[in-house]
This record gives sequence, C-alpha cells and structure tokens, in this order.
Amino acid sequence: MRGGGLGWKNLKMSFEFVIPVSKDDLLRKSNINEYVVDEILPLRLIPSGVQDFRVAAHSNCLAILENFDSLFSVLCLYKDVDSDVKEEVWDILIKACNSLANRLSEVVEGGNLDQCNRVKYLNAVKMTCYLLCSFMEQFEAEQLKPGAFEINMGKKRTKKKKDVLTSGLDWDKERDNGLKAVLNLLHVNLCRLWDPPVAEEEFVSLISNCCYKLLENPGIAKVIQKDTRDSISHILGILIKKYNHALGASLKVMQLLQHFEHTVSPLTQAVELVVIEYGAKSVASEIMREIGRIDPEDLARDASGTRSYSTFLVELAEKIPAVMLSSISVLIGHLDGESYSMRNGVLGAMGEILIRVLSKDNLDDKMKNDRDSFFNRLEDHIHDVNSFVRSKVLQIWLNIVGEKCLPLPRQEHLTNLVLGRLQDKTSQVRKYAIQLMTALLKYNPFAAKLPIQELQMNYETEKQKLQNMMPEAPVPETIDDQMTKFLEEWQAIEKNLLTCIADPSNLANTSVHMEEEETLDSVTTKIYDFLNEGKHVEAIQYFKAAQEAWPESCSSQKTADSEQDKLSQSSDTSMEVDNNGSKDDIPSSGQVGEIILCLKEIFIGNRKISVLTKSVSEETESQGDVVNEVSKQQILVQYLQDSLTFARQVQESVPIVCQLLSSKNTSDVFEAIEFFVTGFEFGVSATIIGIRRILALIWSREVTVKEAVVNAYKKLYLNPQGGNQRSKALAIVKNLSALTRGVTLGELMSLEQLIVELVKSGDIGSSVIQMLWEMFTLKISNTPPEESRGALSLIAMVAGAESDLVCSNIDVLVSEGLGPRAETDYLLAQEACLALNKLGAVIKVRGEVSPKPFKLPESHEAFSRLSHLLVTGVANIENNYWIPLSEQAVNVIYRLSENPDAVCGTIIKKLADVMCKSFTEEEGQGDGNASVSTTSTCILTRLLSMAGHVAVRQLIHLDVDIFGELKRRRAMQDEKKSKHKTKHIKTKKRCHYESAVSDSTEVIEEELGLAGAAAEDAEAEFIRKVCEQEIVTGDNLLSVLTPVLVSVCSNQQKYPDPRLRTAATLALSKFMLVSSEFCESHLPLLFTLLEKSPNLVIRSNAIIALGDLTFRFPNLIEPWTPHLYGRLRDDSPLVRKNTLQVLTRLILNDMVKVKGQISELASCVVDHDDQISNLAKLFFLELSKKGNALYNVMPDIISRLSDPDVGVDEESFQTIMGFLFSFIQKDKQCESLVEKLCHRFRATRIERQWRDLSYCLSMLSYNEKSLRKLQENFACFSDKLHDNRVYSCFTSIVKKSCSFTKPETKTLLDELEERLTQCHTKGAEEDEIAQKASKASDAASHRNKAPRTPARTPGRRKANKENLPCNEESPGPGRRTRKKKTKPKISFSSDEEEEVPVFDVDEGTEMNENEKSDDELFLPLSPVSRSGKKTRDGKVQLGRRHGLSSVQ
Repeated sequence: MRGGGLGWKNLKMSFEFVIPVSKDDLLRKSNINEYVVDEILPLRLIPSGVQDFRVAAHSNCLAILENFDSLFSVLCLYKDVDSDVKEEVWDILIKACNSLANRLSEVVEGGNLDQCNRVKYLNAVKMTCYLLCSFMEQFEAEQLKPGAFEINMGKKRTKKKKDVLTSGLDWDKERDNGLKAVLNLLHVNLCRLWDPPVAEEEFVSLISNCCYKLLENPGIAKVIQKDTRDSISHILGILIKKYNHALGASLKVMQLLQHFEHTVSPLTQAVELVVIEYGAKSVASEIMREIGRIDPEDLARDASGTRSYSTFLVELAEKIPAVMLSSISVLIGHLDGESYSMRNGVLGAMGEILIRVLSKDNLDDKMKNDRDSFFNRLEDHIHDVNSFVRSKVLQIWLNIVGEKCLPLPRQEHLTNLVLGRLQDKTSQVRKYAIQLMTALLKYNPFAAKLPIQELQMNYETEKQKLQNMMPEAPVPETIDDQMTKFLEEWQAIEKNLLTCIADPSNLANTSVHMEEEETLDSVTTKIYDFLNEGKHVEAIQYFKAAQEAWPESCSSQKTADSEQDKLSQSSDTSMEVDNNGSKDDIPSSGQVGEIILCLKEIFIGNRKISVLTKSVSEETESQGDVVNEVSKQQILVQYLQDSLTFARQVQESVPIVCQLLSSKNTSDVFEAIEFFVTGFEFGVSATIIGIRRILALIWSREVTVKEAVVNAYKKLYLNPQGGNQRSKALAIVKNLSALTRGVTLGELMSLEQLIVELVKSGDIGSSVIQMLWEMFTLKISNTPPEESRGALSLIAMVAGAESDLVCSNIDVLVSEGLGPRAETDYLLAQEACLALNKLGAVIKVRGEVSPKPFKLPESHEAFSRLSHLLVTGVANIENNYWIPLSEQAVNVIYRLSENPDAVCGTIIKKLADVMCKSFTEEEGQGDGNASVSTTSTCILTRLLSMAGHVAVRQLIHLDVDIFGELKRRRAMQDEKKSKHKTKHIKTKKRCHYESAVSDSTEVIEEELGLAGAAAEDAEAEFIRKVCEQEIVTGDNLLSVLTPVLVSVCSNQQKYPDPRLRTAATLALSKFMLVSSEFCESHLPLLFTLLEKSPNLVIRSNAIIALGDLTFRFPNLIEPWTPHLYGRLRDDSPLVRKNTLQVLTRLILNDMVKVKGQISELASCVVDHDDQISNLAKLFFLELSKKGNALYNVMPDIISRLSDPDVGVDEESFQTIMGFLFSFIQKDKQCESLVEKLCHRFRATRIERQWRDLSYCLSMLSYNEKSLRKLQENFACFSDKLHDNRVYSCFTSIVKKSCSFTKPETKTLLDELEERLTQCHTKGAEEDEIAQKASKASDAASHRNKAPRTPARTPGRRKANKENLPCNEESPGPGRRTRKKKTKPKISFSSDEEEEVPVFDVDEGTEMNENEKSDDELFLPLSPVSRSGKKTRDGKVQLGRRHGLSSVQ
C-alpha cells in the first residue's frame, strides 16, 4: 500500500505498518497489506512536505499516516537535509507523539475502539515511535562524533556550555523531551491495539534498543543526565511489566555491562527502579543467574567486563539487598574462580546484604544460617591468595564494623585474623588491616576505656564473687526414705478402711453423687482427698461409683498401670504390694482385697505427686532471687572476660604496628599513627610505646608525615575537655610534663623539635607558657618536684623557638633553677643549665654577617651559683648526678661567659683543693677508715671527669667560637670598608693613573679574596698551635693533671675503683682529642686499655673515643687500624656493637681504607647477637652502594674466612657468602670473580677451601662470557671434582644456567657438564685405587702423603703468581713474561695492597693471657709495621689472631 501519493480521504486504511529492520525494507513490498513508501522526496520538496505535516498534525493526531513519506525522506537524506528542517521535524514529532498519546488514552480507556480505528491508531503508534526512535539514534550518533559541538573561540574562560549539536539543538534537553514523549505514549495501554492484545516483539525491540543505544553514550553517567536516566529506567520498567521484555532486558544488560564500563551505575539505577516500582524482581534474579553461568575462564580473560559485573553486583546489593539475597547462591561458585575481580564483587555483595538485611533482629533460622555462611566466607577470604581480594575483604569488614553489624561472638576470631594481616607483604592490605583494628577499637561493644590491669583485677574480683554466690546443693531425701514414710501413713488408713468395710451399716448409710462432667483423674483426686481427711466411707463409696462408671480402668491392674504411666513408679508399687499387701493380710473376700489394693495405689501415687510439687514450689520460691543474681553476675563476668580478651588482642598488635612506623610507605605510617592515637584515647596502656615512637617521625622529610605527628600530639595532649582557659592551660602543661618523664635522649630531642613546631604554629600560646613558669617556680600549690622539673625542661624546649623567653627571665631561671632548691635537686640544676644554653644560640642568616653572640660577665650570678653547686656537692658520694651537672655547667660557662677558661679554671682549682684536703684527712686518719678512701676516690673521679670535659670544650671554644668571632669581626670590617669605598667612588669621578697602578695589586687581591683567606689561614694556624701546645701540654692547669690520668689508667692495683678508671680513661681520650702530640705519646696506653681492660665499659668508651680520634688525627691512628678490627671478636656484645658502629662510620666516610681486615666485619653477619648481625648487614648494604668497594674486597673476604686457622666454620661461611653475593649483580663483576676464584683453587691447602670456593662460584649469576671463563679455567679445579660437594656445586651452576641460557650456549653447557662428569668419575676411581695402594704399601702411602712446601717449590711460586691480579707485574726478574698485560678491565684494589698471600698465616704460638702478671697486662702496645719489605718467602707475619702485634 502506498502512502504519500494519496489524499487522506481516499486512503484505504486496511494497510499494516511493519516496523522495518532497515530503512530499505520500507521501499519494497513483501506482503499485500504491508505499508510501502512510494518514493523518497527530493531535497527541494522536503521543506514543503514538512510544512504540510505541521499543518495536518495541528488538528489531527493521525496525520502521520498521510505524511509519513515526507518525514521518512528527511530520515533517509539526514546528512543532506538542512539543520533547520531536521530541528523542525523533531519538534513536530514530539508534539504529534504527545497528541497521539492524549487521544489514545481517551479512546483506549473509553472502550469505543472498532476494528478500523484500532488499525489506524496502531499504525500511527508504530510510525510515530519508529520515526522518534530513528531520529533520536541519528542525533545521538551525531553527538558522539568528534567536533560535533560548537566551539567557543573567545579568549575569556567561561563556564562549560551544554552539548549543542551543529544542527542547533540542545540535545541534552531534547533527548529528555523525546524520551518523555515515548514514556507518555507507553503509559497508555497500547496492548489493546493489537489482536490478540499482545504487543509485537518488533515494537518492543524498537523502543528498548533505542534506550540501550542511548545508554552507550559515556555522558549518560554524568550527574546532569539524571532526568534522562530516569526516563530510560521508566521506559524499560513499563516494557518489562506490560510488554514481556524481562528476558530481553536481562540479556541486554549483560551485553552492556560487558562492553561499556560506564553503564554500571545507570543500569543499577534502572534495575532498582524496575524491581521496586514495577515489581519485576525476576529481572534482577535473571541477571544474577546469567552472571553465575559465565565461564570462570572467560571472566579471567575479560578483565574489563568482569570489573563491570563486579561493580554492578556491589551497587545492586546496596540498592536491593533483599532481592539479591534470594539468588545469591548462583554466584557463590565464582568465589573459587580465577578472576579476583569477580571474587571482589561477590564478596562485596555479601557484605552489603549482611549490613542491610541480615543484621536486623528477629531473623528466622534460614536467615541466621545465611548470615553465618556469609561471615564464614568473608573470614576465609581474609587469607585469599590475591592481595586485591584481601584488601577488599578487609574493607568489607571495615564497613560491617563501622555499621555496628558485627556479632559479638565473632569479634575475637576476626581480631585474630586481622592481626595476621598487619604483616602482609602488600601495603594496601596492611593499610586496611590497621584501619580495621582501629575501627574495632573505636566501635568495640565493651567500654570506652580498656586498661588491661584494671580489667584483669575487675575480672578476678567478679569471678571470685560469682563463685561465692553459687548456692550449695541441698542433700536430697532418698526414695526409700520417702516410701517408708508413705507406707507408714497408709497402714493407719488401711486399718480404718477395713473397719468401715467390716461394718456394712456404714456403707449403707452413706451415698455419693458423681457428676457427669467428672473424669477419672478428678475422681481419683477426690478419693485421695477423702482418705487424707479421714472420710474413709466416702472414699469407698466414691471408688465404687467410679468402678461402675469406668469398670475397665478401676481394676487393680488397670489402676496400677495408670499410676505407672503417670508417675513411673510401678516397680516401687509392686514391691510394696509384695511386702505389705500380700494376700495373707487381705480378707478372704476378693472384692474387698481389690478395693483396698486400688485405694492404696491411688493414695501412694497422689501422695508422691503432692510431695514432689510442694518441694519444687518451695525450692523455686527460695532460690528465685538467688538464681536471678547469679545470672546477672555470670553475664558481668563474661562481659569482663570478653573485654579483657579484646584488650589483650589490641596490646598484641602494638609491637607489629610499631614496626610499620618505620615503613617506607607513608600510608602505613599514617594508619599506624591513627591506631596509636585511638588506642591511647581508649586507655590501652601498651600504646604509649607507639606514642613515644611517633616522636621520632618529627624528623621525617615528608611534610605530610610531620604534620600527622604534630596533629596526633595536638589531639592527645593539647585539647583538654571542659574548664576555663587557665584550667585548660594547666591540663596541657601536666600532659606535656608527663611526656618528659622516662624518655630516652633521642626521644627528648624529638620532643624538643615537636615543641618547637607547636610553638611556631601557635598551638602552645602565652597562657601555656605562663603556666609553665608558674609550675616551675612552685606558684601552683601541691606541685611535685617531678612536674616542676618537667616544666623547666619544657621551658628550655620552648626557648628553642623563642630564645627571648629565657633571656627576659634569666634572673628567675638562676634564682629558682640554680638557687637553694638546686642544692638538693641536681636534676633541676641540670635542666636549668639546658635552658640557659638556649641563650647562646646564634641564628645565622645566609649572606649576612652573624650577629654578636650573647655573653654574660664573668662575675654573673649564674657562674657563681654553678661554681658553688659543683664545689659544695663534689664530696657528696650519694649524689649520682654530679658528673652530668658538671658537663652541663661547663657547657653553659663556655656558651655564655666572656672568659670561660678563667671560670672553669677557678672551679677546677677549688675541686683540687677539696681533693687535697680529703687526701690529707685520709692520711691523718690512717688507712683503716674506708669511708675517707671512698670519698677521696669519688672526688678524684669527678675532678678528672670535669677536667676532660673542660679540655674538649676549650678545644671547641678556640676552634669554633674564637675562630668564628674573628671571622665575624673581619666580615664587619670588610663591610664597613666596602660601604666607605662606595661612598667615595660616588664623590670621586676621576683618579690618577699612578694611583691606579699602585692600587691595582691590592684591588685584585681584594676581588679574589686572597687577603681575607691569608688572614683566615694565619688565624687558623695560630689556633691550632695554641691547641697543640697550650691546653693539655706545656705549663698550664690541665697539663698538671696529665700524670694523674696516666697513673690511674696504668696502675690497676693502686686505683681499682671501676668508676675512677672509667672516668680517667674517658678524660685521657678527651685530652688526646686536643693535641696530636699528646695523642701520639699516649696512643699505646689507650690501645692497651682497649685490648686488655677487664672492664667492658672502659673498652666500649675507648673504641668510641678512637673513632673520634681517627676523624681528628687519621694519620696517627692509621697504623693502629688492625687493633680496631680486633675488637670485633671481643667477648662483650656491647664492645662488638660499638666497634662495628665505629668502623661502619669510619669506612663509609672514607676515613679508614677498606682492606683485608673487612673479613672481620663480614664474620659479624653471623654474630649470635641479632642487633650486631643486623648492623653488619646494614653496613654491607651501604658499602655495596659505593661503586665497586664491596666487589674489590670479595676475594680477600673469601680467602680469610675460608682459612681454618682464622676463619669461621663452614655453615657460617656459606651464610655470610650467600648474603654478600646478593650484592654482586653486574655481569662484568661476575665474570671477573669467576676467573679469580678459579685461580684461587690452586692456592688451596685443604678440602674445606675447595668446598668454600666452589660454593662461592655457585652463588654467582652466569652469562655466556662467565661460562666461557669457567670453561677456560677448568684445569684449575678439575682435580678437585672428585669431592661430592664440590661436584654438586658445579652441577648446580649448570642447572641454573640451563634455565635461562640462549640456544647457542647450550653446546657450551653440554660440554662443560660432560667434562665435570668425567673428572668426577675419574677422581672417584683414583681415590679408590689410592686407598687400595695405601693398604698394600705403607711406604708408598708415606710418600704420597708427605707434606709439601708450596712457598719454596716452583709450583707454589706459580700458584702464588696466578693468585696475583692479572695487571700486576711479576716480582722476579727471572720469571716468564706475562701472556697478557692487562687482562681484566676491573681489578681489586685490595689485591694491590694485599701483603699476605692467600691462606698463609702466622702459626706461632700465643701466650695465654691468664698466665701474665698484672704489670705485663698493661704494658703499652705498638702499632703494626707497615713496611713494604717481604721476607725470604715473600710473606710478612700477620701477628696474633686478633690482628695485634706482639707485646713489647
């Protein structure tokens, strides 16, 4: 049927519009009644056709039937049609669609729809929807093309405009209008237009595919597209509910999710709306079922689609968790799949369902089982193999804990699992593990404070109270006792019954009436009551009436059986009958006997019931209150036990989190800080360890880490709750002063830096500082001495940021800190000295002259008070703080005094006078007075200690302060001269040539700075000369004490006091720092103390002092270097640790040349002390970063450590080498080491050295060149391959190389492996033959085993020659010339310096130190000779095992 060419009135409406698959389908006719477009209008006729449609549509909603061809022509010629025409067509279509929807709502709902109109309206709906959807798809495709929008070419930046097509349409707005028009049309019950009333699939697909096409636009997920997404969701909801689109929608959703990640949120919103508003729950179930059917291998391959599925499941679970719960089982299988993204999605959905559905109260059994199953799976995947899954699961648990949905019984188990994840290898997992621990602490259901000690005490108390409350069980009455009592009662009743039965008149005179509603039980109860009340006749009559009513139940057997079922006492009853109711006692009449027997059973049975009921009621009444109290107490005890368990778990996590504070990953540090802050707020006592360790992070280079530390301490210590400003300031001061107690020196320095940061940021204000002064001066009542000292310490720290704080209150500081209180509290005086030291700090500004340092006159009260404290307290042997105070006092004097040497000299003289008086009193009182001797020793100890510190401070004073002051004054003079010259240059415009020539040299020198440099050098030389000759040497005060120092250090018998000898050794070391002349003359004594002093503190101090001496006088210490290395074998771990630290510092700073003795440091890798071992590993790690330093010494380390006389055992050797070879990674280094190690096989003496060298070779990484080196030097080790362990090392090299070598290297490896096998087999056979020959001939055995002298034979000389570096010339003129002059490109510096041949050591005997006399013990040592001459054998003696020369 043709459309466009006929008039409306003449048009036959019997055609059917079939929605085409493509546009061409409308141009050809396939059925008789099918609508076909007559022709595509030319471009020039399209505008008129559109105008005709506009006019017709204005009055007729069915105008589309007549004008479809015109609109279809616009669609076909879309690219060529003018944009105004397209815009006009779109507006007309929107209006036509809305008009048609309004008309259809009237027609369809009214029911006045005949067959002809039905077809017309149906065609109109199809045509309108087809055109609307087609134009929407065209506009959408145009929008997605690049450059489809108008571009703002203006210079000014404006707000981002909406997407406007080149056609002029605001498509974001028009798209929404089009969708609303379609939605308005679908609200009508269009199914009535079809016969039967079921919409055809093509119509549904037309609209739904248009919606899905729109969803493919990435911009649909933007916030501004919310209306569009809502319209699409409603359209799909109607299609699913009314047009059977549920299955198609599910499949299409799956396709969109797979190919377009941005559709996750829009589709989630659509599914939620469909389920909630349209009740189509089957859509969600079907989607979940389809996801569950996907092959896990496909999910693993398609990462993008799997990620979309995962996110979709989680978001859908947030919106409709109850719907997903019913179908979640179809997804469980993916938890065992390979795709971690899908595991994350399923677990995330479970977490949302747990939070939103399964955390409610009053769950049925099925939902409780589901909840437990979900929790179990979440717990299992905390240990998932994939770190992303572990991280995701911890986030899910974090949400569960945050929403307070974690059941209490699972708290303990979950915390244990999280503790294990704190040490996860992935930083993201550790981050969420710490967050979860923090959340468990924040949301714990126990208490706001969790101090373990208090919880433990409360738990023990309440547990004991519970045990005391438990009631004692009463002694129950036995069954036999009760039955005896019952039988006694029955015997009395039985006599009366027999009497009544014997007298017939009693029975005749009494009658009973039994009501109809009575039962057998009620009758037996009445009979029992009659028997108890003594109404025996009534009981008999009632029993006869019951026997007539229930003849079968009232016989003796039936009654007995009834009672048996009722009371379970048949055995007791039968026994009673046998014992007491035998037939001998019953009258001869069988009827009377039956009555008596039945009555007895009734009485006994009811009697038992009544007694039992009464006892239970009485027990319930008596114990009711007790049971309630016990239950409450049990709940309390269980609560305390759970609280204590959780607190212990948190405490267990503290050491692990402390380790994370030093992590390189800042997220670990941030989370650890937050955990410790939270733990401290909840009163977990162990977290104070972490709080103190956080202090060290104040030195971090990361600004964010430093800010986190400052914020943590602000939160904990600077935010008191409640009170006025003064009370808050007092609370802050007390909090900060508590931090100063019990801290180490490092923590104190970190705390000072933190206080400086807080003062600079204004967090510590004037009110807090004022409160510090009040607490220090004890103006606040009840201030303990500890808090006063803490306040003074904080004042000193605050002065680091504001030095004026101390400068303006110096009188208060001296009068209080050094006043009468200080005479009994030296710690207070020490803190006062630290505060005074802040006054002398000079802040230098780059490019400017340094300001004049702050100085006080020699007569200032501060110095007189310090002198008084030191002199008056020197004899107080009970005061252990004198020496620390003296050091701080000397620091203050040299920092603030104008003449510090004079002040300190006066104090030393006074101390010497006190010492002389003490010795005089001792001599006068005799040797028997031990107290005087102890006092004199104490005074001498303190005098020597102060003298040593004064010597060091005098050196610093001259070298730094005086020299700096000279430079400052010279800079000021130069600045004045430059200003003066500048002023004269402006006034003098010309100068004479002669004067210019005469001044040219001076000007050049000034420009080059030579004059100032020369003056500076002269000043430095003068100061050096003063230090050398006028401080500890010559005629001066300190030199007078030198003989005393030397005497104390040398004579242990005369001065046995360990503290005196320690102070003297330390003072001697400080004296040696001042003068090289003094140092050189006393070095033997210091090294003797280092080697032979029995006091480990002296040895430790000596090694540290020698490290400082090496920096100051390196040339003097260099000959003694072997003695330093020797202390690495000291018996004391403290000495070994200090020695290792000193040598590490010296070597890494290039103050000591790395030589063969470094093998001693390598042996520390396997030290029994873990701290020493870790320090040694850290040293080699740093050494490996210094170019080829480690590589150069590797052969020496191997040679010395494998020597059985001076090395280590084989297992330790392998451990050390395994660690060291991990740093040899360069190919050239490996190649050179292969050749050198192969050559060293020829210098070996024992099989142990073969194994060590072969093990080292196996540790190297091999390439083609290194394998060729191994092949070329095969002769060096071929005769050693008969040893199984040597052979296994070489075979491991071959196996390791086979896994990554190139195909061309395979031949080389095969050849090498074949040669290894041949030599190994041949060597084994030769060993067997040699053993047989040795058994056959002892003489031959002796000849074969005769010792060789390799140093004197040509073969040995050849071995030694091969052991030398390849670039070293032959030492003898008669030797053969070298084949290659410079063979390797990389050489060992240690090989050039090595004077000891490989494995040759001095085998001389050592004297036992225990056999030496005391005088021999402290004889001074001499340095090791560094002569380059060799002995006849080409060797020099190594000396003793520790690298020491023999005692002179």
